[in-house]
Parts: sequence; C-alpha cells; structure tokens
Amino acid sequence: MDNPCFDLLSELEHRLLEIENSNNSPIDKCSLKITLCQELNKTLRKLYFNATLDTSEKQIHFFKSVKPKFVSELHFNLEVLNYYKERPRGSKKLKGQFINDCMEKASSFMMKHCEFRSYINMQADHLDDVYFTKQDYSPKLHASFEYPSDPDFSSPADPTLSCLMAADRYLQFLKNQKFALKNPTLDPSWESQKTLDWHGSKTDLVELVYALHTAGKLKGDLKHSFAVMEKALNIDVGNYYRLYTDIKLKKNPNSLLDELKTSLLDKIRQENQ
Repeated sequence: MDNPCFDLLSELEHRLLEIENSNNSPIDKCSLKITLCQELNKTLRKLYFNATLDTSEKQIHFFKSVKPKFVSELHFNLEVLNYYKERPRGSKKLKGQFINDCMEKASSFMMKHCEFRSYINMQADHLDDVYFTKQDYSPKLHASFEYPSDPDFSSPADPTLSCLMAADRYLQFLKNQKFALKNPTLDPSWESQKTLDWHGSKTDLVELVYALHTAGKLKGDLKHSFAVMEKALNIDVGNYYRLYTDIKLKKNPNSLLDELKTSLLDKIRQENQ
C-alpha cells in the first residue's frame, strides 16, 4: 500500500503548491486547498479499504505516519479559512487581540493533549498498539483522545494526532500574522529573498534532511522540515519518500555525509597547517 499512498501524498503536495503560487485571494486559496484535501482524503479512504493491513505494524504505519499527513492538512486549512473570515477590520489593537485569542485557543488544545504530544515528539512507540491499531474506541483506554468522527477509518489516536499537527502549524501561522501586524511597512518580498541556491542533487538533500531528522537535530514533522528546506534552498524536491527508498538501496546510502565530513576535515587540516 505504501507506493499508492506516497504517490497520493506527492500529488497533494504538488497541487497545494500550485494553489499557493496562484494569484487567488487567501480565502480562495484556503477554499481550494480544502476541496483538494477532501478529494484526496476520499481517495486515501478507498486505498485503505482495498488494502490488506493484516499486521499491527502495517496498521501503526498507516494510522501514525500516513493518514495524519492528509487529515492534518485539511484541519489546518479549515482553521486558516476561519481566521481570514472572522478577523476584524478594526484597529491594530483589535486585530492583535483577535490573533491572541486564536493563539490561546490553539495553545489550550495542545496543552490538553500535552502528554500525547510529548509521546509523539519523543518518537516513542511503546503504546502504538493501543493508539494506532484498528480497534473500538475504549472510554477507559482512549478517553484522553478526540472521538473519531469516522470510526471505520480510524484508530483511537490518529484523529487527535492530526488535530495536533494542524494546531502546531496554525500556531506558527498566527505568530507570522502577529509579526506582520507589528511590521506593516516590512517589504513582503524579504521572505522570498532569504534563500540559498542548492547545488547538490535532490537525493543529496533528502539524505541530509533525513539524517538531521533521524538524529533529532530537526524537530517537528518531516514534511514541514522538507517544506522549510525547499523554500530556504530554492528547490522542489518532489517525492522525497521515493528518493529515500532509492537511497536505502544504494551501496553507500550516506555518500553525501561522507563527502561533507571529508571536505570539512580537509579544510580544517589546511587551515591548521
């Protein structure tokens, strides 16, 4: 089932990027993204019911690592759409208070699920069988989670994980809005100018990001890490899951890291001579 899901995720990312780069208004962009997420979530649901997830490992992978990427995107854009529709047109103080209220709401949700959030951020897995396998929602075991709106297509914890991922992104969105409110004269083009050109291959960048992520040097969702790196380095990696699969099949899967280590050591030796 992995390949169809990877292809679907790649489609989601590319179509989201197309919408973001369009000339539509922020509200229209959110509406288009929501429609896209609803469409692809339905496709993901069909893939799930047509697949055979006959082991707990397969179920855990799907409900912990695959489905939340799609559903969190939907939740995030719903929150952003509501923000744009409800934000006041009054004074700077009124707008700032509205942003603060939104931030407090998002932070309260994250605090409500702080233990589960810590479990995810620490990359723990000792409770995955309870959280991310297909089973009935138990008030005793799963009372701290949001009740699944689609029990046939959910594990007890994946809806809460999706909401937490969306809340984390939404909180960062609100921080950006607050910054923009305080700096209204800042040239909006400054962000696009803060880029570097990547001269390695796409595979090299995937190797680097996975290495940093696995070592715990980059916190947060892998998708977000790639999105930031792509923007900062002015490159579209594409389907990084497939490139990572190619890396695993290489005779030397860490060739870039070896090259970086050798280059740095050579530089240090030359400067110490």
